[in-house]
Amino acid sequence: MYTGIGKEIALRLSKHKGQVFALSKTKQNLDSLVAIDPKIQPICVDLRDWNATRKIVQSILPIDLLVNNAAVACLTPFLDATPNEFDLTFDVNVKAAFNVSQIVAKNMIERKCSGSIVNISSQAGQVALKDHTVYCMSKAALDMLTK
Repeated sequence: MYTGIGKEIALRLSKHKGQVFALSKTKQNLDSLVAIDPKIQPICVDLRDWNATRKIVQSILPIDLLVNNAAVACLTPFLDATPNEFDLTFDVNVKAAFNVSQIVAKNMIERKCSGSIVNISSQAGQVALKDHTVYCMSKAALDMLTK
């Protein structure tokens, strides 16, 4: 989704002459981003779809700077959290970042190119927050992926 932090990151990188590919499953959000900055290249893909995401990312290589910002938060009390909420949260917040980072890092290594992979995490990965159990766990996992 290109609102908030993701939108501002994409716009800032484009403003500073970066070639920006914005990935989102929501075409409307991509359209609104491109309306602000037509230089941004929108790509509509569901990051939960491992193979579709790999295919798309491989098609836009090389990438020298990756920002993994996609996230969802299902705010549910611990005793009420569902397997669907768990899967959605981990698929988007952890697995998608892992998937895209694998592709980009492998290509950087093959090109012998230094680059950067930035994962946008949260204080929720460090502290327990009420009704954020699954979200906190996902951000802690993202922190470990980053390390």
